[in-house]
Order: sequence, then structure tokens, then C-alpha cells
Amino acid sequence: MPLPTRLLALSALLALPLAAPAQDGAPRALVVMNLAAHPDDEDGATLAYYRHHEGALAPSVIFTRGEGGQNEAGPDLYERLGAIRTVETEQAARILGTQVHFLNFYDFGFSKHAAETYREWSRPRRGFWDAEGPPISEAAGRDTVTARLVHLIRTLKPDVLFTNHDTTTVWPRAQHGHHQVVGLSAWEAFEKAADPAYHPEQLAEEGVDLWQPSRLFVRQFRPDGTHDVAVPVSDPCPTSRTLQDTPGCSDLAVEAAAQHVSQGFDKFADRFRRDTTYFVLYRRADGVPPLPDGATDLAAGLPERPEALRLPTRYLLDSGRLAPYPGLQVGETVAVPGQAVTVTWPEDPRTRGGRLAISLGDGSVDAPLRDGSLVLRVPDAAAPTAPRHRYQYDRFLSRPPIHYTVSEPGGSAARTRYGGYLPLEVVPPVVVDLDPAPVRLVAGDNAVPVAVRTHDPAADAVRLTLEVTDGSGAVVATDAATLAPADTAAVLHARLAEGAAPGAYAVRVTAEATPTSAPADPYRVTRPAAVLPDVRVAEGLRVGFVRSYDRVTEDALRAMGAEVVVLDSTALAAGAFDGLDTVVLDIRAYLVRPDLRAHNDRLLDWVRDGGHLVVGYHKLFEWNAGGNTGGFFDTLVEVPEGGWAPYPLRLGRDRVTMEDAPVELLAPGHAVFRAPHAIAAADWDGWVQERGLYFPSEYDARYQELVGVGDAGEAPLRGGLLLAEAGEGTYLYSPLVFYRQLEALNPGAWRLFANLVSLPLVEEGGMGG
Repeated sequence: MPLPTRLLALSALLALPLAAPAQDGAPRALVVMNLAAHPDDEDGATLAYYRHHEGALAPSVIFTRGEGGQNEAGPDLYERLGAIRTVETEQAARILGTQVHFLNFYDFGFSKHAAETYREWSRPRRGFWDAEGPPISEAAGRDTVTARLVHLIRTLKPDVLFTNHDTTTVWPRAQHGHHQVVGLSAWEAFEKAADPAYHPEQLAEEGVDLWQPSRLFVRQFRPDGTHDVAVPVSDPCPTSRTLQDTPGCSDLAVEAAAQHVSQGFDKFADRFRRDTTYFVLYRRADGVPPLPDGATDLAAGLPERPEALRLPTRYLLDSGRLAPYPGLQVGETVAVPGQAVTVTWPEDPRTRGGRLAISLGDGSVDAPLRDGSLVLRVPDAAAPTAPRHRYQYDRFLSRPPIHYTVSEPGGSAARTRYGGYLPLEVVPPVVVDLDPAPVRLVAGDNAVPVAVRTHDPAADAVRLTLEVTDGSGAVVATDAATLAPADTAAVLHARLAEGAAPGAYAVRVTAEATPTSAPADPYRVTRPAAVLPDVRVAEGLRVGFVRSYDRVTEDALRAMGAEVVVLDSTALAAGAFDGLDTVVLDIRAYLVRPDLRAHNDRLLDWVRDGGHLVVGYHKLFEWNAGGNTGGFFDTLVEVPEGGWAPYPLRLGRDRVTMEDAPVELLAPGHAVFRAPHAIAAADWDGWVQERGLYFPSEYDARYQELVGVGDAGEAPLRGGLLLAEAGEGTYLYSPLVFYRQLEALNPGAWRLFANLVSLPLVEEGGMGG
């Protein structure tokens, strides 16, 4: 992906000298940069300390947008989750007082190895389902990652780099593979940013110069006395916000961490509170003075640079150093290139005689505040910024494109008093969207719901076309429709011939607004699709379903022919499970369903009376009785002493991250592998992202191990499927990520899951072989 350097250049418009709030004291003319792999990995306490306590410039660099994580706040995954986590990170940054730069490497899920991460990051990728070809090579990825970081270092010119991620690549001490790459690339970029032979083409860009950082630090989370610097992050961090008491820098870090709701950090943000952050010096440039004994400052002894206090307007806005102008409004929230938008504001006696400067793209507009309104025209060449999940990878900075400043009277010496972003996004003339998941097709008619949003005021019609292609690229179905601009939804129909072969397909919808005042390429959305072989649960199966925040499993069960009964709080409290063959607990249900926790005993009693309970993957935080390893990893909810399962079962942090990791059936003759579908080796092919997460680490001997699976070079984990008889019924726990595979329309995963839920109707008497 080309570096979006043009957008960095835009952020330099209207550069202003830093005027620290009176509470901050004299600012330090230094740049202290944090590097992190994912949103929520940033070192918030240390960032807040250098921004608010020291008054330094404190940019935060995030390598991914967190697309590969789980979403504890809703069903959105992949790039849509990345857009959510981007917003959360920006909200946190305004509290910390920093500006976030995203390097836009795609988060493909947990990785154990830097080599895998480099390979995955060697190819352009703008979404989970649309990677542009296979990975190139580890070497290509290494250069791509290092070059992108070098470019940012040459642009922002940090004096100090610090990160939570070290360079260790050998387990068990190694971090997440993405973290390893951050540590390794920081080590390399530290030197290469000053090397004129390394990517010299970058130096032709304005503001990009050879640069040598002075120091690189790695945080030490378990201090053992070997640290080089101890930063007192509990010190006061005065801010320009009105607070009853001046917070400590660690207090701001807690408040910022709580913004990461999609990761559940709002539930345990206080665990980020620290009195001190400890660092080990990894690299020091030639001529830089050594650190004094007992150092409490990462920048101890470094000369200040006055130019570091001349900040771009966008940094002042992103870091919360300018308050928005009260009452300033824009008449539109979205606009197409070429469209005129109106900005209005009330008169304010405090700024009478002042001026409003608005910057959009490469141009700016300046107006006296007394006018009360002005009209802006979005440039014809303005790049779209929304929908965010589609265009976020085009930019390092993810802000709305229009920003403004309000200056007090005073001519050239006028003080900038206010500033902000206008809540307006640049959009294509028309936008269409499909369900983000792959499309399940069947022979015959397939209704394809399409969401439509026409933004161009000049349009009087929208033309939609649909094409379905098979694995060879041949078009096998088409449809079209013409809509009025006010229409927001349509249903197109993909009619596949009877006998359509099972396999991979693709669904593409194209939208064109006519006429349009903003010439642009047609807007296209493509989704992978599949025709599944016949996958059915046992005939007559009735399944009770306990929802969490994901509908994929529930919808798949219905598609398999199960009669699904959603179990609400009333049903759980009453133990109303009569007539059900199986109950399925969706992923992390014990975290998000307090009613399930309160009435879990009713479910276990039902199992002992002959029911079959299938439990999807959970994390340690909501599962393990008595906490985990202490501190950060303690349990989030109250877990009874006996746990949630009928017999002791404790989760660990082991994961199988390679989606093609070899699988061994430990009881190949068991009914779960025989009916309704015979499970073969090929049914484990084509999985996405990973095999499983948080595998059980300890469990009672009454659980039968059915599946062993492990990453290359590691001993297989034998808890991939655990089944136990409990009274007259059965209990099954699996850390395998079935929900991702069901959404991906993996036929083998569908067949196996159909077997798991069908067990009570296909097995008469006993656990089987």
C-alpha cells in the first residue's frame, strides 16, 4: 500500500506555536513517541505524563487498527471492528493529550511468530475477505514494516521512542507476533531513519528528512531492579479540562483505557493504574549522554529543540489542546466532492473582531467572525473519508477532513482561542453495502438485501447491478434495479441454476448515481459467497440458544434445519428447557449474561436430567473460579467456587493460531464424528484466522478428550473438544472458534457443528467410541 504521505502534509497546515495551558507550566521542546501494535496497547500513563506533566509533544503510533480481535460490544468484526477501535483510540488520545498515527497493517488475529506477521504484512490488504493476493515473503514484509515506520520517524522527528513490545521471539517469553514485529522494527528503524541509503525516495517529500532518535526504550512490566528509568506517572497531570482535582497521569491512563469498550476495557480499566512505569534502554545514538543513575526521565540530558514546539493545528486538535468554538455548526454531515456546505456560528463577545480560518484539503477559507456564516465548496479532488471501514486504510490520521481555528482580535499576533473539526465526511455520490459476512447461496432464488445511501444532491436515480461469479470467475447470475435517490434499501435476486455445484462464489453489487455532480468510479461492494453441500442437523432437533453479542451461530443453526428457541432471562430463571434436545451457549455468554450466571445451576440440573449442553469459547476473565494469575488477569465477574461446568475445568492462555494447524481425532469412532455427517480430514481445511483460543489447561478426568490440535513445533493441545457425561445428560466445551468458521461458510466446520448439537438424537445410550 502506498504511504498516504499527502495526508501527513495536510496536517501541517496552519502550524501554530504551542501555547501550553497555564496549568501545564513551561513545555519541554521534545518529541517522545510511543509505538504499539494494536489499539489499547499504547502506554497511556507514560504518554499522559510527557504530554501533561512535561508539556512535550507525545505522538502515539499504532501499527494496526485491531481488526483481528473479538468485539465485546457488538457483532461487528474485521475492518468494521477496526473502524470502531479507531474511534475508541481517538477518544482515548484526547484524554491522554496525544495524536494517533495508524500505520494500517492489517490485524489478522493472534500470531505467535514475527515471521508469520512479516509474511502477512508483506501484501496489501484492505479487509478480511479481500486480501490482494497471497503473502509475498518474510523479507518483503520486514522491509515494508520498517520503511513505513522510518517514514513516520523522518516526518515526526522523535527524540525518544518507547514501546511495550520487546524483540524476544522465543517462547515462552515471547509476546504476540505483532508485538514482536513492533519491537524488531523499532530496533531497525532507530538506525535506518538516519541512513541516507535506506529508502532515499522518502527524502524527496516535503518535511521528510534524515533523522536519528536519541534513545529507544522498552517497558519492563515486572521490575526486577534492572530497569534504567522509572517514570513517576502518579505525579499530577494538570489538564485544560475543568476537574475538581488535578488528576495523576495514571488517572488519565485509566480514563483513557475505559474508552476501549469493544475490548471490554471499560470493565477493568482501573487495572491500568500504576505509580511508576519502568523502562530498559535498548538503543542510544552516538554522542547521546548516558542516563544518570536513578533516572526518572526518558529524555534526561537531551537538548531541547525549539522547533518541536511549533505544532500543526491538527495535533493541537487531536490532543485536546484547543476547545471547540461554541455553537459552530455545519449544515451537512456528509458531502460529495464539488458540493457546497454552509457553516454557521453565533456571535461571541469574547471573540468580536476575531477571525475564523477553515482548512479543507489543500485550500483554506478565512472569514471575520461577525459574518456569522460562510459557504464552503468541497474540492473536486477530495478523497472520500466515509464509510470509515472502507477508507480508513487510505490515511494515517483518521479525522474528518475539515478543521478550523478561531483567533481573538489582534492582527498577526492574534491568539488562537478555539479549534476543532467540522463533523462532515467526504463521501462518494452513492454508497451501497451488503451484510459484512460471506453470502450463503442455494440453488434457485437467493434474495440479497442491499443498503443504499444516495449522497449526491444532483442525482435523480441510482442504478444497481448484481453479479454472481463462480470459482473460475464466470458470471452465473445477474440482476439489476433502478431506485429513487430517497430509497435506502433494495433486494436483488441471485438465481442459481438447479444443481449449482457446492463451492466458492462471489457476489458483487455496483451502484451508480445519475446524473452526478461528482464524477467518480462506480461504487462496488464484493462479498465472498458459497454454496454449501447439504448440511443438516438431526431431524426434529430443538435447540435452546443463549445469545451473547453474536448472531452467527444462531443463524447457522436455523439454516441447518434446527428449531431454535431463544432463551431469555425468564426462561433461564424458570428452567424452562422442557422439549429441548440441546442448549447452546454462545461465545463469552458468561461475561455478558448476568442472568445466565445467576441461573447456571438450572442449566446443569437440566443436563443431569438428560439434556445436552454445548458451550462456546470463553476467556479466563469470566470463567476461572478464584481468579487467574493475579493482577491484570483476575476474573471480571463473580464465578462460583465450583465454576460453571459440571466438573472442574480451568482455562489457560494457550491458543492455536495457525488456521491450518494439524488436527488429530482422539476418538475417531465417536458419534460426534459420525452422524449426521461423517467427518473426514478435509473437513478441517480452509479454516480462517485461527483454530482456537484459551484452551483448557486443567480439567477433570471425567471429560473425554476428542480432538488434539497444536501449532507447528508445539505439543498438541488435547482439549479442543471436551465431552462429559453428567447424570443422564452430556456437557461439551470447545475453545475452537466455530463462530468464525460458520460465518466463513466453511463446510467442514458446519458439518462438525451440526454433529455436536445433534448428539442426543444420534447416540442412544453412552458416550460412544
